[in-house]
Amino acid sequence: MSLTHFSFVKSLQEIEEAIAKLPAKARRQLVQDIPALCPDAFPADGWDAILRDETPRPALSSLLDKLDAQYQQKPESFLPLNDKSLRSKK
Repeated sequence: MSLTHFSFVKSLQEIEEAIAKLPAKARRQLVQDIPALCPDAFPADGWDAILRDETPRPALSSLLDKLDAQYQQKPESFLPLNDKSLRSKK
């Protein structure tokens, strides 16, 4: 193992600690700015690229199938999710 790796981990820890110390408003702004700071990690077409990706994801498909079956059995046990319910959580 190279010492360079440990230097990177220390830097990453320092970055995480610095972010944790930011006021809430600054952290929210950072979250919005991260795609521009790391363009290689965030494709320009964002969610569209993810949604068009047809790579099989059996674990996710299985989970969604189970949730769908539960919803079909007892829909009232699921919280409503709509524009109004999302706005009231802020």
